[in-house]
Amino acid sequence: MRSFLAVLLLTSAAGVVRAQDASLLAGAMRVDKDHGDASFAVNVGYTQRVTPWLALSADYLNEGHPRLHHRDGLGAQVWLHTRVPTRGWSFGAGVGPYYYFDTTTGNGSLSDYRNEHGWGELASIDVIYHLHSHAYVEARLSHTSGLRDRDTTELMVGMGYELGTVPNWERRENANRGDRTLLVLAGRSIVNSFKSEKATACGIEYRDTINPNTEWSVILMDEGKVGVAERIGVSSQVWLLRPFTDRTVLELGFGAYGVRDQLDRTDAEAERVTRLAGLASIGMRYRINDTWRAQLTWNRVITDYHRDSDVFLLGAGVVF
Repeated sequence: MRSFLAVLLLTSAAGVVRAQDASLLAGAMRVDKDHGDASFAVNVGYTQRVTPWLALSADYLNEGHPRLHHRDGLGAQVWLHTRVPTRGWSFGAGVGPYYYFDTTTGNGSLSDYRNEHGWGELASIDVIYHLHSHAYVEARLSHTSGLRDRDTTELMVGMGYELGTVPNWERRENANRGDRTLLVLAGRSIVNSFKSEKATACGIEYRDTINPNTEWSVILMDEGKVGVAERIGVSSQVWLLRPFTDRTVLELGFGAYGVRDQLDRTDAEAERVTRLAGLASIGMRYRINDTWRAQLTWNRVITDYHRDSDVFLLGAGVVF
């Protein structure tokens, strides 16, 4: 985890004089050792150009649903690329660590699912055609390796947008040191099983701004009732921020999540477990005005007892 966080910290701390890119790609995935086992692939990426030939990226890669596996992950890559033209072609190659989340089975039965986590490598090459409007078309070939004999190859195409430089005065409009925000959120939780059980989720979150690039938060989150199970917890996270415009900020958060998990609410004597889990989040915040903020967050709960979940929250808050 340290190497992944280090690259993301470098991405967040990179000088504001360099352009930022956001991209959405989709295509096909193939398991390398079983060519008949294939599925879809989706990549959401953020890239920070450090020099005319060097860039850093943070990527979310969904490797689809091949047989008995639902796997996705977070990657960070260092890119070498040709000079980016105003209009025309550019080429690049990137490599870096990849932390994956794999929903698989223990005995081959879909009801006996497991949530496995681990480290691998993500390598990519891309071809980009830059349009005059700052938009671009991209084709990318990616390869994951070191993943318990489940290495995969993805071929994806899609669109991206060159976000350009965000001036310091616009960054300060989004977050000043000492700003505090209280948010009320609601949404959906989805268990990382093959049935993808769903429930209504909600949360109350407090944010404290350390500087325009960093925040600290604590959230009380109720993941709702899924069948006979119910989970509620409190998490603390550190957030890395990157303003896209004078009103919009992309956020990456990492932290610890203390949960109280009641696995069978129909039995008064059922086990109630208290656990410490990990929490990784991607969010987008919109500044409505000087006082009010809108917030959209995807949270991945990372457990050591096969109870991972995705929690999608949408809400609003007040700065004070």
